[in-house]
Amino acid sequence: MRKHTDRQAYYFSDQLKRQLSPILHYPLTIVEAPSGFGKTTAVREYLRANLPAGAHEHWYTCLGEPTPMAWQGICDLLAHVDGDAAANLRKLEIPASNTLTYIASLLRLLRCKEPTYLVLDNYQLVGFEIPRELMTAFSLHGNPNLHFIFIAQHLGPRPQVTFHNAHIHTIEPSAFFFDREGTANLFRMEGIRLTEEELDSVFASTEGWVSAIRLQMLHYEETGSFDYTADIDRLVEMAIWNGLSHEEREFLVSVSILDGFTARQAAMMLGEPTLPGSMLEMLRGNDFIRYFPDGCLYAMHGILQDYLRNRFEHHEPEEFRTRVLRTAGRACAADSQFFTAAQYFLRIGDFDAILSMPFSGMYFSNLREKNPLEFVATILDRCPEETLRRYPFQLLVFAYTVMLDSHAEGFRRLCRLIGEAVAENAAALDAGGLRALRGELVALRALAAHNDILTMSRGAQEALELLGGPSRIMIRDMPWTFGSTSVLCLFWREPGTLDQTLRDMEWGLPYHLRLTQGQGLGGDSAMRAEVLLMRGEDEQAEILCHRALYEARSRQQVCICLCAEVTLGRIAILRGDAEGYFAAVERIRGYTKAHSHLYVLRMVDLGLSVLNFALGRYDEFAPWLTKMETLEKVTYAPTVPYVQLLHAYLLLANRRYRELCGVSEALTGAAEGKHYLLPQVYYQLYLAVAKQNLGNESEARGHMNRALALAMPDRIYLPFATQSGALMDLVEATTSHCGICGAANVLPQINGIKTRLAASDELCGTLLPAGGGGGG
Repeated sequence: MRKHTDRQAYYFSDQLKRQLSPILHYPLTIVEAPSGFGKTTAVREYLRANLPAGAHEHWYTCLGEPTPMAWQGICDLLAHVDGDAAANLRKLEIPASNTLTYIASLLRLLRCKEPTYLVLDNYQLVGFEIPRELMTAFSLHGNPNLHFIFIAQHLGPRPQVTFHNAHIHTIEPSAFFFDREGTANLFRMEGIRLTEEELDSVFASTEGWVSAIRLQMLHYEETGSFDYTADIDRLVEMAIWNGLSHEEREFLVSVSILDGFTARQAAMMLGEPTLPGSMLEMLRGNDFIRYFPDGCLYAMHGILQDYLRNRFEHHEPEEFRTRVLRTAGRACAADSQFFTAAQYFLRIGDFDAILSMPFSGMYFSNLREKNPLEFVATILDRCPEETLRRYPFQLLVFAYTVMLDSHAEGFRRLCRLIGEAVAENAAALDAGGLRALRGELVALRALAAHNDILTMSRGAQEALELLGGPSRIMIRDMPWTFGSTSVLCLFWREPGTLDQTLRDMEWGLPYHLRLTQGQGLGGDSAMRAEVLLMRGEDEQAEILCHRALYEARSRQQVCICLCAEVTLGRIAILRGDAEGYFAAVERIRGYTKAHSHLYVLRMVDLGLSVLNFALGRYDEFAPWLTKMETLEKVTYAPTVPYVQLLHAYLLLANRRYRELCGVSEALTGAAEGKHYLLPQVYYQLYLAVAKQNLGNESEARGHMNRALALAMPDRIYLPFATQSGALMDLVEATTSHCGICGAANVLPQINGIKTRLAASDELCGTLLPAGGGGGG
């Protein structure tokens, strides 16, 4: 097998050279072509030969690591330019559609004083849901000294609606194909002169694909002849596989199942403390294996890796495959790649190895794009229960993850297994361990009682007595509101119980605060402020908002701060206070500068959307609210009814009345199932608006009646005060004749708030769209 010389010569066609030259000038270049086209080599060699004097060049190569790790790698690459900007981006965990504006704004502020070229290789492996949109955001950095280069295989279909981006230069796959003359020149550079007949045959068999050409070249150097009929696998076999010793073959097949590997991992795959020199030489001398010094990583070319993985799956005995998969799992676990390690252990059914790894709730929370819920479900489905019961503390972590996604069946089964484990291990555990296990289980069951605040609080009280201190399982940094900007939406369960719920929260929240070391501090004040606003009592509501902010800031409870800020913005709307409104908006936006967690960015999106909706501004809202099918992917399960409510309001605002009627039954049923009363009030109100505009007066009156029956026992007036025209007539008619609506002062209260809202119209022209209603 041909070994590398100290400096290889490369041939690039004139077409490719013309395509490469703009790299030096564009803010961002995309090099997109299938595996084996020589993308990385072309970029590397072009930069080596053409970088301006004093320019800097840095690379990051993605090797299929978990998405958060890939994002960390990209941020580390950016840190070569601006450490502060990289640190802020690093807090995002992973980029998403609702963070693109934030990413672009940070990049526009970065400092880069010298010509710098940052290359992201294997970009197709990052696993982002928005890879093309993220490249667009990076292209808008605006610094003339900074140039990004993204090298990728196929990134999936491009958006149907596209526009020319003057900041991006794209090199298409066609630029990498060799023509007949280029093929001959490539052979001549290696000292091989082809006859016309040989050149025609080589070109016909490779169709200008550089990897296939090089395989033919290797075969010629080894045998003195060409094999024009061989497919790629046959070429790999003749040019590489046949020249390997038995030990080298076994080693390469073993490491091929890893997307990339370090020398340490390679040594573990061999069962050696360090990688033998002969294997190290073989790795570095292979044309189809690359070494990346920055990360001390080896990566196989796709052609070779596909061939070796095929041999692993179809030509190796089961005993060998099991041993290799187990070793790969151990190698990944040794580098803290627990989720990746678990996939290898899962293939061989080694559940003890999986359950022995130090998974945590935060670890799974950072892997939401990998669908940890499906992973847990697979473990529960395939692992024998007697094995599961041997790892009760790991089951607690699984139960916490399942609970966050409201998977009731899985949660109940995990709780049963933990309870059985407590009984089975009672003799083996010391008294402290047994109490800890029981206490954590009680704490989890209490949290799963959401949104029954009294049951949650009693459970937290009992868990504290058992644990004697804070929980080890519950995540302090998780948002207490699960990303909702409305505490009222989360905890108002039944008509006529709201004041008692507030009292229950004031009694019970201290137990939760002790259990979680402060998670949710200020939440009771934030909820009471929101309730008072709904009743038109804005003076006291404002006082409570500031109390909530003071308390929440003392424990960095950003979610509570944002709930209070949104309420302050809505108070300003009620008063027609433009200065107060815009001050609240700026404060809300400011949280993205100090806090880059994804839930903070989504809460800012939600909060600003709520305020814009209240002003009748339907052109400024979080884009991800427009697609019902994406809502569950970007929010925790307890927040879904809240964001679905905002999506329904978009349908109403855009006069998509029939579509709203079509989805309302499912949305209302979901809200009822979770005991969320506020969405139910709004859905009935929205349906009254829709039916009124569709000319169905009788049905509109029925929906208005149901909305009032749900809201008036707790004096929730604001949603009805936002109505106008015929809808307000319907409110007045219904309140005048409905005996279940409560006290006789209902209509004066609604009209009083409505009068104040009318006076605030100057804040944004009008509070409601023509012919529409709802919001508040």
